[in-house]
Amino acid sequence: MTFLLELGAASVEVTEFAGTDLPAVRELVERGEIVLLREEIPAPGSLDQWPRDVAESIGECAVVPLSSLTGAGGPRYPLVVGRRESIRFLCSYAESVPVPCEAQPVVTDYREFRHLWLGGSPAVDPDGFAIGITLAGLHARNVLHGDAHRGNWLFDRDGTALVHDPRPVFLHTRPSAEQCATDIRPLLPGLTPDGWQSFRLGYRRAWPEEGRVIDLIQLSDRTGWAAAFRTGEFARAGELAARQLTTEDTSIVRVMLLANRAMALSRTERHDEALQECLAALKLAKQRCPHVADGLGLTLAVVLSGQGRQAEAVDALRSVSGQPEQLLARLTRPDAQLPIMNL
Repeated sequence: MTFLLELGAASVEVTEFAGTDLPAVRELVERGEIVLLREEIPAPGSLDQWPRDVAESIGECAVVPLSSLTGAGGPRYPLVVGRRESIRFLCSYAESVPVPCEAQPVVTDYREFRHLWLGGSPAVDPDGFAIGITLAGLHARNVLHGDAHRGNWLFDRDGTALVHDPRPVFLHTRPSAEQCATDIRPLLPGLTPDGWQSFRLGYRRAWPEEGRVIDLIQLSDRTGWAAAFRTGEFARAGELAARQLTTEDTSIVRVMLLANRAMALSRTERHDEALQECLAALKLAKQRCPHVADGLGLTLAVVLSGQGRQAEAVDALRSVSGQPEQLLARLTRPDAQLPIMNL
């Protein structure tokens, strides 16, 4: 049900929400709606963090009690929820101009840390592995660390990572991949490539069903296309990559999405579309990020080979390998695992 919320000269449409299904509220907010949350949400942890726990559980939003805007309702509920700019706009028209509680902004660009996953060795960093285990355990239990930099970890005699100086955020719902990655970010400057590889191993071992967090950090994957690509669900990978392309405005990430989508389309026999995407990736790379253009020879080779143009595929691989024939043979085996292009 919707109604008009009037604040002085401002009048906005609000969706009244019955129930406590915060993921459903998150979907409404993502669509740009302002939501009136009537039912009280019980505190998820031992600490009463209202209204922070509600804002963080929904994510990428701001919340303010209706009573702070209009004087109606109790001191806590109903809560008005919406995008940050929408709630700030409403507060500016309230008589007392309340300060809304805003969820921590999420981070989706981690390219400054590329040296961590492009380097490294088989060596194991026990501390990085232990932190990965503990942090994944927190996330799986709907808890964010809050300040996970390297100095906020201690280790017991068994090597288990313990949270030092905790600033936990207890959520009512499973955290999004964006929230988990943002929670990990303070740790990244203190890791070496070996430390990151070990952290990643520990995190995935403790929480194997959540693969999007690492893919978001390493591949800027905001839709789950990388997991689908990795498991051979190429039709779905192509769809999810296309979905991210509709909002992605970072040139090098667009090149990567186009390149991987081209390979996915090739594997689903959509060869003409695959070549179009590959050529679009090459054109954009030459215009905006020429240092990665040569690396797209592998993508072009996969697409050309799918069209039966083997000689041209070999030529395309000469920019990435001194043994293009052998590399093409490996890429075209029936059981070959296509590499994900990470630029």
